[in-house]
Amino acid sequence: MEDDILSKKLILYITFIIISGLSLIGYSILNVNLQHISNVVILIIFSAICESLPIYINSNVSVSVAYAVDLMAILLFGPLEGAIIASIGNLLLIRNVNGEIKCALNIPYYKTLFNISQISISVFMAGLVYKYLGGVPGQYIYPKYVGVAIVASAVYYLFNSGIVAILLSLLIKKPFLSVWLMDFKWGTINFLFLAFIGILMASAFIKYGYIALVVFFIPLLMVRYMFKLYMDLKQSYYDTINALTKALEAKDRYTLGHSKSVEKLAVYLCREAGFSEAHTEMVRIAALLHDVGKIGIVENILNKPGKLSKEEYDYIKQHPVSGYEILKDVPFLKNVRYWVRYHHEWYNGNGYPDGISGRQIPLEAEILSVADVFDALVSDRPYRNAYTREEAYKIIVDSEGTQFSPRVIRLFKRAYEKNKEDFKHDF
Repeated sequence: MEDDILSKKLILYITFIIISGLSLIGYSILNVNLQHISNVVILIIFSAICESLPIYINSNVSVSVAYAVDLMAILLFGPLEGAIIASIGNLLLIRNVNGEIKCALNIPYYKTLFNISQISISVFMAGLVYKYLGGVPGQYIYPKYVGVAIVASAVYYLFNSGIVAILLSLLIKKPFLSVWLMDFKWGTINFLFLAFIGILMASAFIKYGYIALVVFFIPLLMVRYMFKLYMDLKQSYYDTINALTKALEAKDRYTLGHSKSVEKLAVYLCREAGFSEAHTEMVRIAALLHDVGKIGIVENILNKPGKLSKEEYDYIKQHPVSGYEILKDVPFLKNVRYWVRYHHEWYNGNGYPDGISGRQIPLEAEILSVADVFDALVSDRPYRNAYTREEAYKIIVDSEGTQFSPRVIRLFKRAYEKNKEDFKHDF
């Protein structure tokens, strides 16, 4: 029943955006200033070229440097022409996705309609704000109007990212804010830079005409190239991390999927702690790598079906140190290595490997510890069956003051209450 309601919400939302966007495009076309037609056509072509060169944040979300062109259109011609340029430029894009050419002719029509609708709404709203705050389209952007142009660019970004984030939150059944932060907040600084380029392009166009498009096309390509380098570098980090995780899971059949589960739970606790997205990202990496030190443990001990001897257990207890040693020479994991080392420490000092206690244990390591223990409890082990979600919750809460600190238990309780259905092993 809940899925049916969600599906109806999704259909209603998509329908609302499409009807609103297409109505806005139609209105803009009927009321466009005919003196601007040739300029509009040229900027549509320019926008389409930029839209055809996207950078993919993930499989669902991509960004393009056309943002600067759309902002330029707003500043030059206003909300009506801006909406036409942005929407038709998006309609005419041609992309190579995994060796397959994608265009409006072979993309599902509802996706195409949604895309051109949401971008027309975003650009139109930004154009209205620019005019309302005193900006005059087509007039040279003097220093006193730069702030107004920046506000307009922010409105465009917030509408554009917000509309898509709502769609994704309905699709994947996650809170809007968490989706927006995960997929869009990272790009705020980059989009501000593109806004700066867009303002410069508009000012240069007013003074020098079409030569400005040629001059600024190269910087736009450079911005795209920097975006792509950043995303490729980020992906290479994750590929390396996933390779290490898979190597461990291939060796230890009982940890299959465990690191991914710990990652999911840790993210919920990070949100309750108020961590920034960049901070949370590092905790996610630590969660994926928290047991990487087990790679060095011999398999007959790691996969022993019965109870471990004291010597064997002492041997396994060295895996946090081994993980620390593996990660210590990786510069961008400077903090992660300590969180990995301390994720088996106890609040009362009875943990391992260093026996530290209280606030000596980083909160990030405590978060890993809680997520690690919870997932272990709700998973089958050779020596016991899995506990229920409620039983695991009680065991952890009852460990406050001994294994876990009051501060991390507070985070755990809030995260559990808000995301109870996700607190299980099979993510």
